[in-house]
Amino acid sequence: MEDADIPIGEGLFVQEGDKAYLIGNRCTECGQIFFPSRPFCFSCSSARMEKVKLGNRGKLYSFTLAHMPSTHFQPPYAVGWIDLEEGLRIFSPIRKTEGHVLRIGMEMVLVIDKLWQEGDKRVVGYQYRPLA
Repeated sequence: MEDADIPIGEGLFVQEGDKAYLIGNRCTECGQIFFPSRPFCFSCSSARMEKVKLGNRGKLYSFTLAHMPSTHFQPPYAVGWIDLEEGLRIFSPIRKTEGHVLRIGMEMVLVIDKLWQEGDKRVVGYQYRPLA
């Protein structure tokens, strides 16, 4: 991230060199993993949670191409559900890339990049793109 960047949310992700990771948490009692992080386990109600760095790859479970403008995205834009290796299914913007047609089951990789512009600041967040 650059100095003029604003993260979409604090503690959601980390960029380490050329790799990005989502930051979730795991219940130390039952092992359930959550993203975004939760104050207590929704499975066993324990408050004993530890931060975990989630893998940066997944598979496209489902997606849609939106053709209506939203507050921050101009159509057409893609969003979808990504199945992570840790067993989580998360909702994410999807970066379409030249030469890749989105299809269910395709390998995806996490990227941290600009989502939209607010004045002179870039709002950055996580999104997935097809693995080249």
